[in-house]
Amino acid sequence: MQPDDYSIDDYSIYVHRLSHRYGERTVLKRIELRLLPGAFFGFLGQNGAGKSTLIRLLCGFTPPMKGEIRVAGVDMVRDPMAARQHIGVVSEDVALYDRLTGAEFLEFAGQMHGLSAAEARKRASDLLERLDLTDAAGRAIGSYSLGMQKKTAFAAALIHAPRVLFLDEPFNGVDAASTRTLCALLKHLTGERGVTVFFTSHVLEMAERLCDRIAILHEGEIQRQGTVAELKAEAVQQGAALEEVFLQRTGARIAEHVALEWFA
Repeated sequence: MQPDDYSIDDYSIYVHRLSHRYGERTVLKRIELRLLPGAFFGFLGQNGAGKSTLIRLLCGFTPPMKGEIRVAGVDMVRDPMAARQHIGVVSEDVALYDRLTGAEFLEFAGQMHGLSAAEARKRASDLLERLDLTDAAGRAIGSYSLGMQKKTAFAAALIHAPRVLFLDEPFNGVDAASTRTLCALLKHLTGERGVTVFFTSHVLEMAERLCDRIAILHEGEIQRQGTVAELKAEAVQQGAALEEVFLQRTGARIAEHVALEWFA
């Protein structure tokens, strides 16, 4: 099917003419996005480009000033509570209940999303096992390492089986083995379960490896979006990595001389 063959309700994320500002400063300008179920979408930009603002808008945490947002077929502006039932979020800054055990926290998260106590307990156990947290399930989250807390946050975001998953710098502080486990789980969810993943990261090699589509945001505007292959084909240097394409599109300046003469 061609893009014109889809209706609005076919998209897991639909964004039309979205703009937002803080005071007199416009941070997002006429954003257009169309993501189908099962997409693993990378949203890239420099610090301050507007990535986190867009995620807050897409999750219903902040109402947009202009434009239309639909997530999992639900109008996020008109009915944000209904739309949030279909999303999971893992943010860069993990905020969990330190005094609860891992199992208690996940069961609580599940029941907050409307699961019965028995179903929340079952799903919590499944996720703890899948993410290699079973041995720590009875310990207070405050005693967890940052990587363990990130995996617990992943589990909490997944326990209600969301249709859309927002990941904002999700792998910071996660060791290599756990990162591989999480990546395999995400690939399963997108490929086998039709979950849409909206992913931001400054580690462009990770985005290049995981994502099937990429958008590059610069000064509040999407400069380019397409498959990784399409973006790399436009690079000045043939065979360039996604990092080179990103630097070209954003006009980022790289210091050529970084020596400190006084540093002995």
